[in-house]
Amino acid sequence: MLSIAICEDNVPVQSQLENYIHELFSSCPVEVFSSGEELLSCLEGKERNFSIYLMDISLPGISGIETAASIRARDPYALILYITDYREYVYQVFETLPYRFILKPVDKSILQKALSDAMNYCTDRKKMFLFHIDRAQYQIPLQEIVYFESHLRRITLHTQKETYTFYGRLQDLTDRLNPMLFIRTHTSYIVNMEYIRAVLETEIELQNGEHIPVSRKYRASVRAAHLEYMKWRTMQ
Repeated sequence: MLSIAICEDNVPVQSQLENYIHELFSSCPVEVFSSGEELLSCLEGKERNFSIYLMDISLPGISGIETAASIRARDPYALILYITDYREYVYQVFETLPYRFILKPVDKSILQKALSDAMNYCTDRKKMFLFHIDRAQYQIPLQEIVYFESHLRRITLHTQKETYTFYGRLQDLTDRLNPMLFIRTHTSYIVNMEYIRAVLETEIELQNGEHIPVSRKYRASVRAAHLEYMKWRTMQ
């Protein structure tokens, strides 16, 4: 089940956020924390993390950005929505891979739209990608796939820890993958945009430091798709 953590030191704002969430997702578990230290202490004792974090940037003690960095280190798939008074923070937090920014005072419709998108995003990326190697069937969550690489009639699926090679055509995969998450960069590559660090002129740099080629044919579509993805991920 998806769950939400609110990390906000202002009590009226805590109550406001909690009420807005329950209006939209009445059965969703929500826990409230007044500091980054309190939230991180709670996570130390948990076997499972929260799915979504509503994180105030200006907190007493360690900042929301520092708290988010600690969360990101233990959970690369967490969705972090920053709650902030200041637009200038937007450019300081990309290393923590935020999902959205919500400006104060919090508008109910904006928050609920962001949470609805986040819930759908969590559901989509936990869907399984199915494939066969010989007679064995494998299933990998979409969120774990970094990229696909094709050579002749063989496709190699890359995760952060393992690779799997099976027979198929990259074009057939395109029809099976969510275009909001995956982008074709080359006749031989499809990349999960969650793992992109930078889009360069002729290649993509991934979060792990690998570089994936971007051919002339796909250059414009890659830039456009990644821009839309970043707008969707990070802006109100």
